[in-house]
Amino acid sequence: MLDTIYSDVSKQVADQRELGVQITRVNEIPETGPVNKGVWFEVPNVSAVFVDMKKSTVLTSFNRAHDAARTYTYFVRAMTVIFERFSAGYIDIQGDGIFGLFSGKNSLFEATVCAITMKTYIHRILADQVRQETSVDWNLTAGIGMDRGRLLVRRLGLRGTKQNEVWAGMPVNIAAKLSSVAEPNQLVVSERIFNDFCRASKLRKRAIVWSCGCGNGIRGRGLDIGAGVTRYLWKQEIAPVDLGLDFENLHRLDSNWCDVHGSEFCEAIKAGR
Repeated sequence: MLDTIYSDVSKQVADQRELGVQITRVNEIPETGPVNKGVWFEVPNVSAVFVDMKKSTVLTSFNRAHDAARTYTYFVRAMTVIFERFSAGYIDIQGDGIFGLFSGKNSLFEATVCAITMKTYIHRILADQVRQETSVDWNLTAGIGMDRGRLLVRRLGLRGTKQNEVWAGMPVNIAAKLSSVAEPNQLVVSERIFNDFCRASKLRKRAIVWSCGCGNGIRGRGLDIGAGVTRYLWKQEIAPVDLGLDFENLHRLDSNWCDVHGSEFCEAIKAGR
């Protein structure tokens, strides 16, 4: 039996070797990867967001199938809808982790407001809903990671329904690694992502990097940095060596959208106005 399997696999590999590889550059994330033999699409400047449920193994260890099923359903559905509303070009579900890919002129900022919206929704709405509708002693939280770069994509597998898109490149892998080191309901971005924030227009940089000025009994005035008590929102730290990242520092965001100015900041980041 094993000899037959090895022979079949070797034939498939030999067939692929004969086809060779052809890389075609596209500017937007395709709905599906190419199926033409040997063709891969190359997509430049893709922003990847990876959101992963924290300590989900604890949830399943309670041995309450209905509670686990309800939590997974709510989490996956909520995150998928948010990805879709912020125009992710591709969404993939991997167990209790989900990633979305963004391409195009404003992809970095679409991805950023998407990630902040996710962490805000989980913290303010979804965690309470799960707590009220389940009987497990566990709090729903998530870690979110972001990276940016070039990706290759092709649809691979076997003929029929046993195929799926394969994304080759660093952004998805690094976004997943950053989500794994994120604290509960924290967004962690790569150094290149944060450098892009700092190079953005004055309004976008202000909306991403600084708070609105609310807090301590003082109501700020949103994007008017001269009013209220603003604060720097990000924490920089040296990236763990064991993650194998290609940059020195990572940046952590704990804050969520402000109840008063959240929509204003979201629009400023997303649309630049």
